[in-house]
Amino acid sequence: MGLKRLSFLTNQKEYEIRIDMENSVGSSFYIQYNDFRISDDMSGYRLTDLGHFSGTADAFILSCPSNMDYGNCTCQATCEDPEISTGCQTTCGDGEMCICREGFLKKGDQCVPPEECSCFIEGQGVVPSGQTHVNGDCTIRCQCHSNILTCDNNYRCSSDATCEERDGVRQCYCNDGYTGDGQNCDVIATDCADIYNAGITDGGVYTIKPTDWPGSPFEVYCNMADGGGWTVFQRRVNGSQDFYLGWDMYKDGFGSPNHELWLGNDKLYYMTNNKNYKLRIDMVDRDGSPYYATYGHFRISNENDGYKLVGLSDFSGTADQDSLAWHINKAFSTHDRDNDGWDAYNCAERHRGAWWFGQGYTYTNSNCRTSEIYCNDWSLGGDTCGDCSLSDLNGDYHSSTRGTDIHWESIPGYNCNIAYTEMKIKPV
Repeated sequence: MGLKRLSFLTNQKEYEIRIDMENSVGSSFYIQYNDFRISDDMSGYRLTDLGHFSGTADAFILSCPSNMDYGNCTCQATCEDPEISTGCQTTCGDGEMCICREGFLKKGDQCVPPEECSCFIEGQGVVPSGQTHVNGDCTIRCQCHSNILTCDNNYRCSSDATCEERDGVRQCYCNDGYTGDGQNCDVIATDCADIYNAGITDGGVYTIKPTDWPGSPFEVYCNMADGGGWTVFQRRVNGSQDFYLGWDMYKDGFGSPNHELWLGNDKLYYMTNNKNYKLRIDMVDRDGSPYYATYGHFRISNENDGYKLVGLSDFSGTADQDSLAWHINKAFSTHDRDNDGWDAYNCAERHRGAWWFGQGYTYTNSNCRTSEIYCNDWSLGGDTCGDCSLSDLNGDYHSSTRGTDIHWESIPGYNCNIAYTEMKIKPV
């Protein structure tokens, strides 16, 4: 009609107004006022009077379906999501609507008591869709999928598991030292020797957890050659992994068990201090010739002691010289943690690696900057060179700077001509 016409109309006589409405479920109600008038354009068509109210609007609340009341729109709990954990599924429209009464859940267009939801469990309530509920003594496990509840009355914990609640979830959990789903728990191997002794003889990546290791189980490569059961903690293949890294990286480990890696000094400490281990180092030079060094005993200390090489003995092998023995009782050094005891130089920086470097020395020799015999020594200018190690298998794979190569003193031929290394341990 338009406000202008409505203004002229309601100001020429006294008018009543009646508003008839019908809700979404078909219930009708009305509102009526006995004096309705609006002002003119100059005053903004203001609603100036309504008079007395009458009607059936108060009965609208009674027109909502069963178990609903008319009120402000809110997120409503449903049978599928009784705790509204996946977000609000309610469409509010104008802000008011028929909503479920407290204690009722939306099920389609209806509001029902929890026990009428398909995934209701007596004494527990409604299991949300996609979730699982296990009873107090872990003898029944029920799962709700697409509003269908299925229960396994044969759910039982392994003898190596405990029925308990963790982070709000009750179920069977494998005890420390075991892995599995709680119904079936297998012993977690402490090293590759455990795996080999269990009859698994294929080399590859396996999960272990050393004795007293405070962290989670972790993956290692198990080398099953040479008697089997070797846990690999270092490997160089092609230089794709950067080994010129800091203390924390060498502490935690880096790389891939299947490829180039350093397992981690923390892990190596826990392993070598809970069993007696021997060490085997395999090397291949760039001409394809293999060499190895073995030690009947190998152990390092903890981080507070600098992961010192405290146990190393009984050398044998084809690498010609016991080039790791010089490093006994030397702490581990990285470019950002200099433990070599040589104030004048940072050996990890000079050799561009990380190793059990020790206080080195400088010397003068006219050949030290050019001869392959001195390839692992770095130049100080002129005929003066320096050295901190007889071996460093974590050096620069693609070295273009003298003294930074991967090297092992006095292997046949060229000391720095190393293309492949693998360091691994096995219980004695």
